[in-house]
Amino acid sequence: MNLELKRHKLLGILSKQRNDLELKKAEYNALGVPFEKIYSELNCNEDELKLITSELYTADEIGYHDAYDIVGIFAKDNGLSSFANKKYSRIYWKRVSDLTKNAVQIIIPILSLLIAFIALSIKIESLNKSTDNKIDNLEKQVIELKSELDKTKNRIITKEIDTLSEK
Repeated sequence: MNLELKRHKLLGILSKQRNDLELKKAEYNALGVPFEKIYSELNCNEDELKLITSELYTADEIGYHDAYDIVGIFAKDNGLSSFANKKYSRIYWKRVSDLTKNAVQIIIPILSLLIAFIALSIKIESLNKSTDNKIDNLEKQVIELKSELDKTKNRIITKEIDTLSEK
């Protein structure tokens, strides 16, 4: 899962704990959520949790919790607001959208070029066939003309021979 989506999920876990505590429905009477529960909920380890929480600490959306025998983190007001506004979920989908746009902007020209190449190849092949047919017709005409020329020469030679033999 993407870090942005895990940030959103973490803020959801922390927001739920804070809301449950305020509504007196919490499993334990503490604002924070233990690290062990976060690891299991997010399916991550300590290193990945540091990557996830670094942005949240910087944005002052979460804080470190060490009270009532619970060592973990809790959601601050900024964190509740970010979760409610789906800040990190929107960031994730914005990135997906941007990547998709970039891919489409690359793929469409390539596909256009490929289609143009195929169309041009088909057109050239059609012209080649047409040209071959014309050449074949011209060759047949040349052969016919040559044959007629030979016949005409033979007639002329025959007439000359006849004319000479009469004299």
